[in-house]
Amino acid sequence: FPKISVPRFDKAGTPDFPLPDPDHGVPQRLPQAILNEDPYPIKAMIAYRFEPLGSIPDTNLVKKALAKLDLVVAIDINYSDIAWHADVVLPESTYLERTDCVQQANGLKPQIFLRRQAVEPRYDTRDGALILKQIGERLGIGKYFPYNSMEELVAWQLEGTGFKLEDFDAKGFVAYGKDQIFWDRKEGIKLKTPSKKIEFKSSLLEDAGYPSFPAYEPVRRPAGSEFRLVTGRIALHTHVSTQNNPYLNEIVSENVLWINSARAAELGIANGNVVSIESKSGSGKIKAFVTELIHPETVFLLHGFGHEAKFATRSYNRGVSDSVLQENISDEVGGSPGLHETFVTVKAA
Repeated sequence: FPKISVPRFDKAGTPDFPLPDPDHGVPQRLPQAILNEDPYPIKAMIAYRFEPLGSIPDTNLVKKALAKLDLVVAIDINYSDIAWHADVVLPESTYLERTDCVQQANGLKPQIFLRRQAVEPRYDTRDGALILKQIGERLGIGKYFPYNSMEELVAWQLEGTGFKLEDFDAKGFVAYGKDQIFWDRKEGIKLKTPSKKIEFKSSLLEDAGYPSFPAYEPVRRPAGSEFRLVTGRIALHTHVSTQNNPYLNEIVSENVLWINSARAAELGIANGNVVSIESKSGSGKIKAFVTELIHPETVFLLHGFGHEAKFATRSYNRGVSDSVLQENISDEVGGSPGLHETFVTVKAA
C-alpha cells in the first residue's frame, strides 16, 4: 500500500495524542470523530469483526454517529448488533470453514502457525481476506490485493521464511529454530523503553509534558442514592460475540446486577427482582443479585449482554449492555477508556 498521508481519526501517535499506541488505537473516540467531523468528515465505515455498539461506551452516542454515515458495512460471522444496524452485511466463514493468514507466536521458541479450512462453508460465506480483496477490486485498488485464494496469500506471507504451506500439515505450526532463544547476558537485557532500561521516571511521559509521578487526586464518591458502575468479563464468553452460542448461552444466558445486601434492603430490592438501572448515557432493566460480597457504593454487571439484534434469538434483550450505561470517558494521557467512571441509580422496577 502507498503511505497513508491523511491523519488517523483517533489521532493516536500524533502530536495531539502522542502516547497511545497506534497499533491498538483509541476506538472509543470514533463517535466524536464522526459527529464533530474532526479531523475530517467520515462518510462510511466497514466494521470487520468489530462491534462498536457493544464495545464503545455510550451506545446511544454511537448510534447517533452511525446515523450520520452514508454507509455502514458489517463483516462478521455472527448476527451482531452492528450487523443489525448495518446497510450491508458481508458474512464471513466461521473458523472451521476458512483458512486464516499466517500468524506469529513469540516466546523462547518463536513459531508461526496457520489455521486451515477443515470443512466447506454451509452457506454463501467467504474468507475475510477474500471479502476485502473483492471490495478493493470494486473500489479500483485491486492491485494491492495480488492474490486469488487464501493459499496464494499464505504463500506470499511465507516468502523469505524458508517455510512452505505443506510444512504446516503435521502440526499446524513451525518453529524458527530447534533451540530456545535467550537474552545475551553479556549485552544485557534491553527493554522497550527509550533508554532500554527500567524507567522509574518515564522519558515518554516527561517528554510529552506529563509528570512521571502525578499528585494524588481523590476520586469522586457516589452522591446520595448513586452507585459506581463496575463491569467485568467471564471466562465462558468472548467479549460481545458468543452470547448467542447455544452451548455457552445455556450456561450463562444473561447478566445480573450485583448489589450490596444492605443497600438493596434500603431500596426494597430482593434477590432475583427485576430492577431499573439508569445513568446519564442510558438505562435498562436487569435482574438483581443481592450479595454481601460487593462494596455498598458499587454495583457490578458482566460485559457483553443485552443484545439488540432480533435474529440473535438466544441473546436478544437478555440483560443489560454495560456500554448503554457507560459514559464515553477516555484517559487523556494513555488513551484507555474509563470503564469504571460512570455513576448509576438503581430502583425496583
